Amino acid sequence: MTLIKAIEDFDSSRSNNVSYAQKVRWISELDAKINDEYLLPRGGTEFTPYSLETGGDTRLKAPEAFSEIYALYLNMKLDYFNGEITRFNNSAVLFNRLYKEMGDAINRHTAVSVKTKIKAGDLYV
Repeated sequence: MTLIKAIEDFDSSRSNNVSYAQKVRWISELDAKINDEYLLPRGGTEFTPYSLETGGDTRLKAPEAFSEIYALYLNMKLDYFNGEITRFNNSAVLFNRLYKEMGDAINRHTAVSVKTKIKAGDLYV
């Protein structure tokens, strides 16, 4: 999925008055999390946050099968900032479920790089 496609999917699913810049920041926040938690330990590269100068055709970090995660994350953020707590809780449940499924899929299909330290009890191996 591309940056512009993620924003278009969110905009088509829900009317909102969130600026394009804010949507880019929120997507950047999510991709930084995906990169740090799942991709970097598996040989990924450092993440450079997205900005208004980032091209709309930039490929996002989530695997294509989990591209819905971006709309769910933007919905969750919108609900939180609008003070819609019940909607936020529902959005958070949906997002967290898909985020865990995505993480599990990445863990199943991508080996941890040899540079990663794995903690076993109080020892790093």
